[in-house]
Amino acid sequence: MLRVRGERCGDSTVVAFSCRGRGFCPLCGGRRMSELVAHLVERVLPRVPMRQWVFTVPVPIRYQLAFDAGLTRAVLRVCLRTVFGWQRRQAARRGLVGARSGSVTAIQRFGGSANLNVPFHALLFDGVYTRASPTARPVFHRLPPPSDADIAALLARVERRVRRLLIRRGRWPDVEAGSDPLAAQEPLFASAVAASLQGRVALGPRAGQPVRRLRSAADALVTGRRTARLEGFSLHADVAVPARRRDQLERLVRYLVRPPLAQERLTESTGGQLLYRFRRAWRDRSTALLLDPLELLERLAALVPPPRRPLLAYHGLLAPRSGWRAAVVPTPSPSTARAAGDERPPRRWPWARLLQRVFTHLIDYTRYPQSGGTGAGHAPVSSAVRPGVRARGASGGLELRSRLLPR
Repeated sequence: MLRVRGERCGDSTVVAFSCRGRGFCPLCGGRRMSELVAHLVERVLPRVPMRQWVFTVPVPIRYQLAFDAGLTRAVLRVCLRTVFGWQRRQAARRGLVGARSGSVTAIQRFGGSANLNVPFHALLFDGVYTRASPTARPVFHRLPPPSDADIAALLARVERRVRRLLIRRGRWPDVEAGSDPLAAQEPLFASAVAASLQGRVALGPRAGQPVRRLRSAADALVTGRRTARLEGFSLHADVAVPARRRDQLERLVRYLVRPPLAQERLTESTGGQLLYRFRRAWRDRSTALLLDPLELLERLAALVPPPRRPLLAYHGLLAPRSGWRAAVVPTPSPSTARAAGDERPPRRWPWARLLQRVFTHLIDYTRYPQSGGTGAGHAPVSSAVRPGVRARGASGGLELRSRLLPR
């Protein structure tokens, strides 16, 4: 990012460059989020009810998962196998044999205060598929939502299985294990990761002290339904989307794969300090973080994922090698197929279609007359675009017409 200042007006602003990385760049993260949402909604998630399951682990275990991709996937498999088993038992009580489910999981590495966290946001079918024969088409059967008692029992089982997994691998915090591999290889980065998890400062004159927070008179937050906590573990499954509401599903997927840093919540305070506002007030009525520039940089460094580590995982019927996947995923629509008749999705979605999906008031298909509809140039969209006004893009004719989308 670069801070620019006008010579005449004196105003300054922060400009985000497209670094093509997957860390915390707002521009790269925004484009990646839009492309993933379009891909998942149009090409992966079937038109069935979906439910979000959120798994979190205690802080000492988050430190283990922050740099160990194999351990992260193992813990995720334990969580999903527990929920899949519960769904199969629910289906068996209704006489459904051979029931199977599927999921897409976003492995996030951030919290609401630009801190390191490793929650699992999994989108599961709110039901199961069955097949009458090996050649028959899978049929979906919706299951009743889990009760509070079901969530508590599932969390107790997840906690027990994750504990056994970590003890078996010598990674449970109470088990005497060898030296910390991350601290041995990257001691400075390990200290930044540990400080980010604990809400402390790792570098500078305030090293070891808690991050400063600003508080207000806001009321404390309360937990909702279908939520359980046990020994630092938590499980939440109260968000569900009906099959017919693809718009709600798109908003939910956008939340799952959103960038880690909200640039609009980062402002400059007096004395050159930075203020990062929370989306909601915390239970202790904290509303923002007060950071020095060095403190912000160390928090951002901890959010960068390790190389060659996927942050999106597919399991069950949506796994790449699942035999049922082709019969479950949505059929390609003409709007997403290539102009040459190939039904394979494009490697990169054009900016015009991404803008059409993000800004719901843009209904007319945006065209690139000089590049056949797939050009790389794009025009900026602002509040100055009015109905019937053309915004000329780099490719010569990006047309945006403001109208309401049909529901």
